[in-house]
Amino acid sequence: MKKQVPTKLKKSEYTFDAEWLEGMLQAPLNAPPMKPYYTEIKNREGNMFQVVIRPIKEEEIDPVLGFLKLTLDAEYDFYDIVGARTLAELLALKRKRMKDEYFFIGLHDGKLLGIANGRLLNEDINISLHTMTFERQIGAGGVLFYAKAWYAFEVCNQQEFWATFESYSGWVLGGLRMALPTYPWPDYQHELGGAKIFYLSRKQWEEEVRDSYIQQVMRGGFFKEAPEDLIKKNENLTVPDKLDI
Repeated sequence: MKKQVPTKLKKSEYTFDAEWLEGMLQAPLNAPPMKPYYTEIKNREGNMFQVVIRPIKEEEIDPVLGFLKLTLDAEYDFYDIVGARTLAELLALKRKRMKDEYFFIGLHDGKLLGIANGRLLNEDINISLHTMTFERQIGAGGVLFYAKAWYAFEVCNQQEFWATFESYSGWVLGGLRMALPTYPWPDYQHELGGAKIFYLSRKQWEEEVRDSYIQQVMRGGFFKEAPEDLIKKNENLTVPDKLDI
């Protein structure tokens, strides 16, 4: 907005290097790092999968962005809106336009099984954004969603984990099975479209979810720090050539 200058000026025009403007607009990325972790899950046929969850690498962003574009025309189970929003959030990470974002990928032998992301609102609150899976019948969606809660409480030492859900399957997986309460709506709104906030408190995590529910879901254990040989097996990302929904 232009306004009249209330004084005489010797110089009426100024130029800035783009780096100065970037310093004003770039979002901080101070989310604590997470080591590669893994868990073992069985698919419906009884086959065991060692799923490694780790932060996405900078050189992996473009291939995953390209893959996410396939979701934009997938008019099934809200894949299109979830995919569009997740694509934008990953692009925001690349362009440094989202505060304190984290973006995890789930891998089995280097193959991309799914993704999960969120951001830190402040020191106490972790905001879950999206979880997507690309390999059916494995149960990777639950692993990835719960990984974000694990990250919030066990790595970031936060007090609350805020989620919301666009799809029915997402709500059943996270909201219903974890019995997440909600804040009064519309007084409290999640940043994803102003939807209801389903929250998990540290008290509920420690007393009900971490050592009871999660153990049941993971069939004998949740996250363990990934050994070097497993990290190496999942060092190079393989992106699927088609979307399996």
